[in-house]
Amino acid sequence: MPGRPGVAYNTLVVSPPSADGAYSPAFLEHLTHPRSQGRLEGATHRGEAVDGVCGDRLRLDLEVVGGAVRAARFRVEGCPGAIAVGSALATLAVGRAALPGAVTAAELEASLGGVPGAKRHALRLGTEAWKAALGAPIG
Repeated sequence: MPGRPGVAYNTLVVSPPSADGAYSPAFLEHLTHPRSQGRLEGATHRGEAVDGVCGDRLRLDLEVVGGAVRAARFRVEGCPGAIAVGSALATLAVGRAALPGAVTAAELEASLGGVPGAKRHALRLGTEAWKAALGAPIG
């Protein structure tokens, strides 16, 4: 029941890492303190990717000026991998050329210090959201 003393609500609960590896410190940092989360006011591009198997959804808003990304924000409904990848993606995107190959799965993984096997689908989700946003100018 909301409002009960001593009870925390809206608390992030981090699930244990997958059996094939632990979460790296960088992964945990992006997971527990996501950067650039939320809708971007003034976005010029907006895209979304959905994992058809698990249902994870990653939305990416970009402000593109002169062929480069000036600002990026993400919204996610999904697992810890999707949250961490969304945060890393929004961080890496700023300053990059607005081109489909400007952010890769390998760069996302490196920025997270690795991604456990059971969460690797989120890397694909990130690159698909990037390409979808670039292909969907607003207005």
